[in-house]
Amino acid sequence: MGKKDVAEKLYTENNRIFADIVNYILYDGAEIVGPEHLKEVSGEELFLEEETDIDLFVESVASADSMDRQVGNGRNTRKNVRRHRQKDYVVQQRYRDVSKQITIRQGQDAVYMLISLENQSEVHYAMPVRNMLNDSMRYMRQVNQIRSCRKGKRSPDSGDFLSGIDSRDKLLPVITIVILFQNRPWDGPRSIHEMLDIKDPAVLKYVQDYKIHVIAPAELSTEELKQFHSSMREVLSFIKYSEDEEKLRQILKEDADRFNRMEQEAVQLLNLVTGAEIEINTEQEVVDMCKALADMISRERKLGYDSGIEEGQREKSIQIIKRMLAHGYTHADIMEIIGCDSEELLAVARETGEY
Repeated sequence: MGKKDVAEKLYTENNRIFADIVNYILYDGAEIVGPEHLKEVSGEELFLEEETDIDLFVESVASADSMDRQVGNGRNTRKNVRRHRQKDYVVQQRYRDVSKQITIRQGQDAVYMLISLENQSEVHYAMPVRNMLNDSMRYMRQVNQIRSCRKGKRSPDSGDFLSGIDSRDKLLPVITIVILFQNRPWDGPRSIHEMLDIKDPAVLKYVQDYKIHVIAPAELSTEELKQFHSSMREVLSFIKYSEDEEKLRQILKEDADRFNRMEQEAVQLLNLVTGAEIEINTEQEVVDMCKALADMISRERKLGYDSGIEEGQREKSIQIIKRMLAHGYTHADIMEIIGCDSEELLAVARETGEY
């Protein structure tokens, strides 16, 4: 797992951040789900899939060694062998970035959901298929859990014997949210239909269309960003405008109170995702982003200024070397007077034809 992946996971697995993301997708930012409604669940998806049967020939009487001897003697050994069919299985194993179970009350009823996050540093162009597979495996796990609980309690003649569940059994809804930690739009497909090379509505009508839910900072309006109530708002805003210094200064000024209280995990994420070099005081729990960004910009400008001076001085030295070569100065004299090395001098000499 790369540094970006770790930073994204550490930040989004925080219950307050996770709940904020869920509220944005499900409830348009209304604070329905809170940290207290979340329970950690395994992000591992496991499924055993039956593969094509394998035909095995097993000797019924003689040992394998004796069979080999019989074959070597030219004797017919088929009558000593019985055919045996054996099942083989393929293990499907996948991992979610973050997964939690949500339990909230709506009136007199309790509502249960399984929600997972897929954090992306780049656009994944097969995400609809990937999410469909992961969600299907999570549903299959629920079916298997119900089947295990009911094992031995069903009659072989009952209609639900093969499936292992009956009409009374219900599954928890599974939802996957994709977050693109990058300042570009999600230009990949958002549904299975978009991945198909067919536009015939008569056919598409019968093809299940699995859609994905994407949060991409570059696509969010100011109003949509304000639907986030945690530091997720500042993280997404910073990523969105990470290449626009003027806009960054503006949003930091407008939301100074919020930017001045960002968690270290959020700032670490921004540094890795955007390439920013915001200094973090490990002795403090929060980071003053306004001051940190101002310091970072100041350092970058000074570096640019110093580089400009250095480049200007180098160009000036080159012009002097050219004039000295034109006036017949020896290479040894030029190196002593200018203070350049032989490689620099030879490069200028080749350029001017004085080599």
